[in-house]
Amino acid sequence: APKRSAPDLPALVPVELPSAVLPRKRRRGLFIALIALLIVVLIGSGVGTYFVFFPRGHTTGNTPPAIPIVGHTFFISSGLISTNPESNQGITDQLQVNMEKIPPPQSGQSYYAWLLSVSQADWKPISLGKLAFNPDGTASLTYAGDAEHTDLLANNSRFLITEEDAGTPPPSPSLDQSTWRYYAEFSQKPGLQDPKKYSLYDHIQHLLAADPKLKDAGLNGGLDIWLFRNTEKIVEWSGSARDAWNSKSAAGADLIRRQLSRILAYLDGTIYYHIELPGESLRVDPTIAKVALLEFDVEKQDPPGYLYHIGTRHLHALIQLPDASPDQKELAVRISKAIDNVNVWLQTVHNDALKLFKMTNGQLFGDDGRLLLDELATQANYAFVGQINPYTSQVKEGVVQVHYNIQRLATFEIRECTSSHPCAL
Repeated sequence: APKRSAPDLPALVPVELPSAVLPRKRRRGLFIALIALLIVVLIGSGVGTYFVFFPRGHTTGNTPPAIPIVGHTFFISSGLISTNPESNQGITDQLQVNMEKIPPPQSGQSYYAWLLSVSQADWKPISLGKLAFNPDGTASLTYAGDAEHTDLLANNSRFLITEEDAGTPPPSPSLDQSTWRYYAEFSQKPGLQDPKKYSLYDHIQHLLAADPKLKDAGLNGGLDIWLFRNTEKIVEWSGSARDAWNSKSAAGADLIRRQLSRILAYLDGTIYYHIELPGESLRVDPTIAKVALLEFDVEKQDPPGYLYHIGTRHLHALIQLPDASPDQKELAVRISKAIDNVNVWLQTVHNDALKLFKMTNGQLFGDDGRLLLDELATQANYAFVGQINPYTSQVKEGVVQVHYNIQRLATFEIRECTSSHPCAL
């Protein structure tokens, strides 16, 4: 088997596994209970995360205190995601705008929100609609996206609110700068310490919308959605392999090995899959399997594995950018820790799958095979939904939390247009 190395990542401490596995029925009941509790924790944390990472009135170290943040706009994925690897439909295709403590628009006027492209020469503003203003000085807007569920992050890095005629919604933002009220953008300044010279917008775009390495491999969309999709499939296949143990038949053994080979294909990528299982057929979409979840050789593996690519190539570089806000940097550190958790769990899944694949039918249906299949499914579930401590209700985060926290990185911090903070079109 190829030697794994990741010198740029923190040393990983193996997860201590229980010395015994509960009987199947009892274990499954406990697992369902833990998942239910985890969902409750996730819902609670999801509601609070906006306020934890984007508190009211918070200002970044790169912005003069005289220009406070008056709102946030964040991207949402509708979940109507195409199964076609060449499609990025349903990814960051919606927007939510929340404004706080702003004055009401003048009589006969309304606030209008716009999403603006990265290039000033390519003027294609997207009308998000009219903000609903409330007497308490808050305003909000939910943009549900277009009929094609187009990825809004793919070509847009700026956000603008104008104050214009309430009776006649404008088709595009007025060029009269006196109507420009609030503005935000993802910086496109290159990172000077980054060999790739990626900007904040580049990192966010590669994580969520479109990554050049993935595009070269024939995969549309960002790194995050493929990490989510592929880990979810590993959970499905590991559960199927474990359940097939009950048959204790030649057909059951064949099904187990097919599912194990699929798991290894996604973990290894096509190149390392054929090294570990020489002569074994590839039973997954070869395009999807071009990119591994795990990292084998940080110098030669191209494209890099999803976990390494997200954690080391992007998050580590993002926190060094002066244009990244303290909130974004704090969130990046949290995501990086979760990536390390997932790496440990999926390494265990890999090792278990390889051992199981090489077992004889007799070994596979013996106690050793049953215990390894149980561990395989358990570790795969941890990698996807995280691991909850039933005594403290604390969650050791997995891919689900990584997925939603990466989306939160793509949050505009909205400020008033002033002479020291001009709204630039």
